[in-house]
Amino acid sequence: MAVEGVIREEKITGRGLTSHTLLAGDPSKPAILLLHGAGPGAHAASNWYHLIPDLAENFFVIAPDLIGFGQSVIPDPWPDSVMGWIGTRVDQCFGLLDALGVKKAHVVGNSMGGALTLQMMSEEPDKIDKVVLMGSIGAPGPRTPELIRLLSFYSDPRYSRYRQVMHSFAYDAEKFEGMEEIVENRYKIATDPGIMKTAVKMIDSMKNGIETLNMPPELLGKMPHEVLIFHGRQDRVVPLDTSLYLIQHLKHAELYVLDRSGHWSQLERWDVMRPMMEIHFGARTF
Repeated sequence: MAVEGVIREEKITGRGLTSHTLLAGDPSKPAILLLHGAGPGAHAASNWYHLIPDLAENFFVIAPDLIGFGQSVIPDPWPDSVMGWIGTRVDQCFGLLDALGVKKAHVVGNSMGGALTLQMMSEEPDKIDKVVLMGSIGAPGPRTPELIRLLSFYSDPRYSRYRQVMHSFAYDAEKFEGMEEIVENRYKIATDPGIMKTAVKMIDSMKNGIETLNMPPELLGKMPHEVLIFHGRQDRVVPLDTSLYLIQHLKHAELYVLDRSGHWSQLERWDVMRPMMEIHFGARTF
């Protein structure tokens, strides 16, 4: 897998955990760690592949398959709760940065990756530079019908139902370029027997305990990081309420609500997000 040689794949071990990782850009440049979401079939490439070459022009880009997804190695025994999975991924991400010699990194967290980012910020704040959150969980908000259907996918893992779930991520699925290819590719991953063995229990842990990921106001208020928050105005999976909670309690944060965007802002509104992220991370000025 490569985009004209820009993206390379490596298996990297740190803190005893092995990550299948996409890498791009010059390691001497500021590092950006990209953390994907948790829908069935999610992995680093499905979230970030199209935008990694753009970011690699100015940054050293690091995008792991978070443990439980893609090709990263799952520890034995498996975590038995959603917080256990998040804790394992915290160690995974910091171990990955250690193994790559990165002392401090910018972080971009999408959906579940946003909750992971917040947990990392609270545990080892000195290793995190500036942060971008996109449609993040980790904050109180109602369980939308679309989120409930996503978390119950493995109770009825048929292709037609999966297609409905994936279409709910987009503002306008009928006009979303490449939607059917995304659905087909992710469905193959989501229903791979080897992956399903883990994914069923992992998704069930989220269904039974996703609220335990909510970050208390006291912890959010102690975070010194500069945070740029994006949320799709038409996000039907994770409601805007979550980002409103984060902007209320984080010390140094800005929120941008993107019109004509569902839960996949990085795919639907990259035209707006790219320059704003590059300004936030110091690669360009206004």
